[in-house]
Amino acid sequence: MQGRHAGVISRLLADGIDLAVVLASLVGVYLGFAGLKFLVRPRAFTWPEPSALNLGTLGWILLIGYLTIGWAVTGRTFGKTVLGLRVVEAEGSRPHLWRAFARAVLCAAFPIGLLWCVVSHRNASLQDLIVRTTVVYDWEPRLPPELETT
Repeated sequence: MQGRHAGVISRLLADGIDLAVVLASLVGVYLGFAGLKFLVRPRAFTWPEPSALNLGTLGWILLIGYLTIGWAVTGRTFGKTVLGLRVVEAEGSRPHLWRAFARAVLCAAFPIGLLWCVVSHRNASLQDLIVRTTVVYDWEPRLPPELETT
């Protein structure tokens, strides 16, 4: 399976883990903000009541940042690492920053595009087709080329 195109089930599971990481981060930001508010005015403390729009916007920004950084630095997010997957460009390298960012925005804006994997002959999502990436099985740990020592 090493190097083969990842299937929709393993990709959905990895994305579910990534969603849980982002939601946990969102809770962490909320608790951090509440803690800061408590430290500044402990006697007048009330729990923050952010609007759904504010939470949604912050969650979307966290998701895009998390995905972009993971894919641009190692080609993996936590979910992809757990399931032994990696996002790569055509030649097998990790996506460059702009490509990782474009893929992250497309994944956050149109997550249902992942289901295109079911009918694609190379298990590509719509996001993969647009930004020319693919997700492969890759269990071998490796450092980015600039960090490797020879």
